[in-house]
Amino acid sequence: MKVEPNFPDTIVVLVKYEEKYTWYVSEKELWIMDLLELDNAFRRKFNEPEVTETNADYIERVGCEILSEKNVEQFQKAMKDYTVSYTELIDYYNLYSEVYLNGVNPGVETSFYLDFDNKVFYSFFSEPGSYEDFIPTGWRGIFEKNANKIIPENAKRS
Repeated sequence: MKVEPNFPDTIVVLVKYEEKYTWYVSEKELWIMDLLELDNAFRRKFNEPEVTETNADYIERVGCEILSEKNVEQFQKAMKDYTVSYTELIDYYNLYSEVYLNGVNPGVETSFYLDFDNKVFYSFFSEPGSYEDFIPTGWRGIFEKNANKIIPENAKRS
């Protein structure tokens, strides 16, 4: 595991693409799907003119400023160092609970689930941010408090 989950800064994300599930642990900003929309939202707030393109702040997002099914393969290659198995996540949370929580295990705390096959972005992120609002055209963004209602059981075998 390149980085450890440390909510709210480094988070657990599940991606489904071509019926395959991949788990990641990385900085949350990497998962803002539409960086252009985010940029323009800030510009509107401060009465500045909107722009038609934006630059990524992270090397992993260069060329993927608007993350979609069109560039997900490029993004996944850039993110390969952040991939983890579900077993690694379970082991991490078990150890964390023993050391810091007196054995009370919260389970794997997933913040986002990006389903590229169905063009749905699920946010379980409980901090301010509304990540589900910054999605590409043609996608649905959904905030859901309970990840367990959404995360497919077969994703836990990845």
